[in-house]
Amino acid sequence: MLRQELQTYFDRVYPFSKIDTEHTLGGQVHIRFELGGEELENGTEERVKQSTDRALTIFNETFTDPTHEIFILIYEYQGENIFNATNNYLHKQFPDDRFTKFYIQLETVNTRYFTTDENGNDVLEKDEVRIIIGKLSVKDINVKNILNGIANTEMGFDPGIDQRIFFFDPTTDKAFQMYDDRGCYVWSDKADKIRDIYIKRSDWIVEYHRPEIEEYFKL
Repeated sequence: MLRQELQTYFDRVYPFSKIDTEHTLGGQVHIRFELGGEELENGTEERVKQSTDRALTIFNETFTDPTHEIFILIYEYQGENIFNATNNYLHKQFPDDRFTKFYIQLETVNTRYFTTDENGNDVLEKDEVRIIIGKLSVKDINVKNILNGIANTEMGFDPGIDQRIFFFDPTTDKAFQMYDDRGCYVWSDKADKIRDIYIKRSDWIVEYHRPEIEEYFKL
């Protein structure tokens, strides 16, 4: 089953990553890139275009072989979202005959937020989330539409994508997530696996996080 296959991969390469706890996803080494930038005004097509173009460039430099099969992990939180984005648009960015074979299941997952129990202890909140897991070649994913949809969402443009989506290449141990128009992450288990992206796209690194990121790549 795809869920088990992905979690087994996490256990081997990213041992702290758990599918049922989204905020644990990540690698031992990460780079945070700025996409929209402070110079471009919110709610403008120019900002969406730059965010999409930069994200697509970084994605293509992370997953350089279009024939590689990569994992796609999607979290769909239930109920209407504040941006009125529909879930179906993201689903359509994968071939129909492949999407029907994805793992799709409602699960109770841990969130990043805490409540306090009767003893005063912090307890992770839980939420019902539809988890979708697929595995297919990079070339079979309409990546540009996905990244543009993510960039659109908070800017109020259509079509928007409000789901959380992560990409993992089990061959190269590189991963990518664009969280919104502001930025994206690339990560791996070892610095040398993503050093080329760090060097090539250094100008796009979020300045606030640069000292932490540069520590990973010291020789």
